[in-house]
Amino acid sequence: MSLIERDLELLIEMRSFTHVFQPIFHLGNRQIIAYESLFRCQMVSSPEILFQRAKSLGKLYELDMVSIFNALNEFTMYQEKNGGREYMISLNVFPSTIIISSFPDELLRLVNKTDLIPQQIILEVNESERIEKLELMNTNICRLKEMGFFVALDDVGKGAYPLSVFLEMKVDIVKLDRYFSKDLAKEPKKQSAILGMMQMFKDSKIILEGIETEEDLRMAKFLGVMYGQGYHLARPMKL
Repeated sequence: MSLIERDLELLIEMRSFTHVFQPIFHLGNRQIIAYESLFRCQMVSSPEILFQRAKSLGKLYELDMVSIFNALNEFTMYQEKNGGREYMISLNVFPSTIIISSFPDELLRLVNKTDLIPQQIILEVNESERIEKLELMNTNICRLKEMGFFVALDDVGKGAYPLSVFLEMKVDIVKLDRYFSKDLAKEPKKQSAILGMMQMFKDSKIILEGIETEEDLRMAKFLGVMYGQGYHLARPMKL
């Protein structure tokens, strides 16, 4: 389906979308520590199509911000119904959103409208958009971290960015792409690669994405991976 500009404006205005949430686990005790919010919209077959269209129409930032606010609201309601337990929420954010000078303050304003605090929020740098202004991005990442937010790199190892970009970015969390978890128990090269990246990013917490079997989960734990996510642990779901 091809969205015209008015369709997109109405979608944003009416917030004709929702979010599902996939848990992130501490692998040692299989306790949920956070939930990643994932955008869903019945108007398109894939969220990427919608966000690409928004970018072509100059409305990516606007869509990104209403998506963030919706995810925060849904998550707040979930926590209120579950005794106020303070899980963390991981939000996917485009690089072009992060580099907007007003973004840190606008994000804090949105958070202050909920019962959440910055220390509960992880911002995942979306890998589907090219990072064009790394210095400006790092400036805002530092501001966000000073405010109490956590910043994560998504899908590391997928090949979306040069290694130099990952090493330059000042992030708290590195999410390893699901490529590394697939058949991890049978692939010594993947095991070595994970060990290498754990050493490379030793100052960041590591989350392994895409864990789909018990064997691969056991190997991830054996290698010392502390956090994980994937269908074997839990699928995305409505809260």
